[in-house]
Amino acid sequence: MKRPAVCPICGKDFLADRATQKYCSSYCRRYAHRHGANNHVRPPKDAEALRSFHCIKCGRLVRVTEPTDRRTKFCSAHCERLYWKHSKKVTSVVIRRAFRCRNCGALVEVSEAKDRRTTFCSLACREKWFSLHRKK
Repeated sequence: MKRPAVCPICGKDFLADRATQKYCSSYCRRYAHRHGANNHVRPPKDAEALRSFHCIKCGRLVRVTEPTDRRTKFCSAHCERLYWKHSKKVTSVVIRRAFRCRNCGALVEVSEAKDRRTTFCSLACREKWFSLHRKK
């Protein structure tokens, strides 16, 4: 079923073949992708943040306000691409975060971007905690 639509890039009226069709041609779709028309817009200042984090690549503070926004490490696709493509050559901004180990209570400071620890200080603490809290 075709529906009338307006292309956000060139402003041309066209008949969309699908409900999700947004652009009148593949040229406009590629142009939008290349020039960042599909990037996330900045939320209003008064919007409640679901989570906030610093971009691993550039260090910019990112506030996520929409539940459909799945960003957790990078502010944009550009930063993510640069980080993974040149991760050996280029040093990224050092992001420090700290948490208390759930098992022993030790304060753990993580400064390595690829360090994924968020709850336990070591594998031994993790195994000990789960052995104590396993459902019987």
